[in-house]
Amino acid sequence: MTEMRRLRAIVLAVFAVGVLVGTTLIAITVWGDLEASLFNPGIQYDAHLRTLRCPVIITPNHPGTIHARIKNTLDRSTSMFLRARISEGYVTLFREEKLQLPLEPGEAQRVDWTINADDAAYDRLVLFKVGVTGGYPIPARQATCGVVRIGIPFLSGGLIYVIALVIGLAGSIGATVFWIRRNPGMLGTEVQLARAMVWLCGAIVVGIVVSFLGWWVLGILALVVVLMTIGVTIGYLASRAS
Repeated sequence: MTEMRRLRAIVLAVFAVGVLVGTTLIAITVWGDLEASLFNPGIQYDAHLRTLRCPVIITPNHPGTIHARIKNTLDRSTSMFLRARISEGYVTLFREEKLQLPLEPGEAQRVDWTINADDAAYDRLVLFKVGVTGGYPIPARQATCGVVRIGIPFLSGGLIYVIALVIGLAGSIGATVFWIRRNPGMLGTEVQLARAMVWLCGAIVVGIVVSFLGWWVLGILALVVVLMTIGVTIGYLASRAS
């Protein structure tokens, strides 16, 4: 019995670490994109540029790359004008990079912008906004993103994200699967705990996916589900223990 309790405690500890890391990953991704949506408000565009891709994390010694795929969907040649703005240490200071991009009918090109940790506003977030105009009747499009600065010089932001992703998903999902398989005849508290673990795993997976895609509103909803599930579970366990 003592060995079984120790094993269950280890499984729950692994699950808790996975949930903590996964939730933190969602939170910093959502935070970056939320802050970026408020960066340098001004010209209003007609549509969202859906091809913008940004790193989630950047570190001091490893520059990052933001990129977008620009396509000419017309049956004639056209030229797209891109104007990107990148924070330079402060929210109110930024550099502007402009590009005229000629495209043949159906042609698509990838455009890259390089960022580094020194661009982070107040050493916290690199804020980025790009607008694409031209090629009437293609609508003017815009997209933003925020990249979180973490002061770990010996690791790249991409590697940190992957490590956190593996810990978050493997810890939460692995512990949940192990818990269910080791307790086939669950009753009472064990059943409720298993349901909470499944809910948390689902919310974390969805939250990581939508926040990575830049859908920060859905990311916030996933965070709310995670926090509410944790609160309800803790309350249930406390009432059972009293």
